[in-house]
Parts: sequence; C-alpha cells; structure tokens
Amino acid sequence: MGLYYTPEEIARVMRVSRESVRRKLRQGEIEGVRFGRKWRVPRKEALRLLGEEALEALDREIDRESAK
Repeated sequence: MGLYYTPEEIARVMRVSRESVRRKLRQGEIEGVRFGRKWRVPRKEALRLLGEEALEALDREIDRESAK
C-alpha cells in the first residue's frame, strides 16, 4: 500500500494518458503534491478518483512489481 502514487499509475487505472493526469494535477482538478519536479497523488485522492476496489488492485499490482 503506497502513501503516494505516480501519475502513470493513476493513468493506467483510469485508462487515460499520463499527460491527462498531469494536466489535471496542474489545473487543480486532481489533488497532488510536487516532490521536486515530480508529481505524486496522495492515497486519499487516489481513493476518491479510483474507488476502493481499483485502488486495492493497484496496490497488489505495485506489490507484485516491487517483489520482482
């Protein structure tokens, strides 16, 4: 379970381009945090956008990728 998600991870689940997510972050439509030049989406906002089931599936996918 992540505390923050990348725009790429959010975009993959939403089935939109990562640039669409970044644009929504810049415009304030999606709540995000900047770490240097990188955007991150807090878990609370990811839950609002994706819903509990999709977020849990994303967490499992991230866990599988990091276990490799």
